[in-house]
Amino acid sequence: MKKIVVLLLVAMALGNPLFAKKDKAAKLSFGTGSTGGNFYLIGGGLATILNSKLSGKYVFTAEETGGGTANLAMIESGDLDLGIAMTSSLSEGLNGTAKWTNGKPMKNVRGLVPLYPSFMTMYVLENNSIKKLSDINGKIVGLGSKGAAMDGVLRTAFDKMGLKPASIFNDGHGATATAVSQGQVDIAVLFSYPPFAAITQLEATKKLRFIGLTADEQKYLSDNYSFYSADVLPAGSYQGVTEDIPTISEWNMLVVSKKLSVNDAYTIAKTLFENNPELLALHKSLIYCDPKYEKSFNVPLHPGVIKYLKEKGIDVPKSLIP
Repeated sequence: MKKIVVLLLVAMALGNPLFAKKDKAAKLSFGTGSTGGNFYLIGGGLATILNSKLSGKYVFTAEETGGGTANLAMIESGDLDLGIAMTSSLSEGLNGTAKWTNGKPMKNVRGLVPLYPSFMTMYVLENNSIKKLSDINGKIVGLGSKGAAMDGVLRTAFDKMGLKPASIFNDGHGATATAVSQGQVDIAVLFSYPPFAAITQLEATKKLRFIGLTADEQKYLSDNYSFYSADVLPAGSYQGVTEDIPTISEWNMLVVSKKLSVNDAYTIAKTLFENNPELLALHKSLIYCDPKYEKSFNVPLHPGVIKYLKEKGIDVPKSLIP
């Protein structure tokens, strides 16, 4: 009997297949955003799709966070594996220029999959006197959460453009919409892919007017901030958008830690790119989740997605190779 026990122990020590441990699914944390926002909706949906398609291999846990800058900071520190961020936040992180970076450029964040563009959207109550961007002088302007990329970038941009708001209102986009409805904020500014819930909910009770940019304003912002591009908010985006409105746009991206293995990054990218019908069922903006938009990244790509792109015969710009 003792001899049998000894043989069994030896077999286990030598890795006999009969006693091999079953592979456990890799657990990966997915940073999204605050409840009610697009990052929260889309991030949670992508995690669900990945869990379904890669069942048994991975477990993706969607985590509510403070949004893009929080996701980047946590990926950089090793507290998240992947998350969503805008190209403005990526630029700040890459250069270490924003307060949230503490002056230290990001080194651990890599691009994986392009998600969708967001349009700069500015709205007021219909009876408000603001008709154009230059009318914000002396007005209360809502710029979303304090410290977020849009808040920092537009504060600086407005100042350089000679625009002098009376004050800046900083809060989430839902709270900002409420403040607009109550007359506490004159004009709200956000980057989003329409329809954005906070705006559509406000339009259920209030008539809104949407403010566009002049050609010179578009040019100034796109020339001075590489992550912005001249664009239009399409007619029909909201009840108050009866024609295309000149604006700018930037991208929302899925990024990962460079510490993620090539195989893991490759598998995630391939799964998302090749299951677009499920992505479109989640949100129509994900029509843009396509390899041809990888060039819109402004941070180096992960070697895993580079491997996938090369397999598909897609050239990768040298500037995106780490």
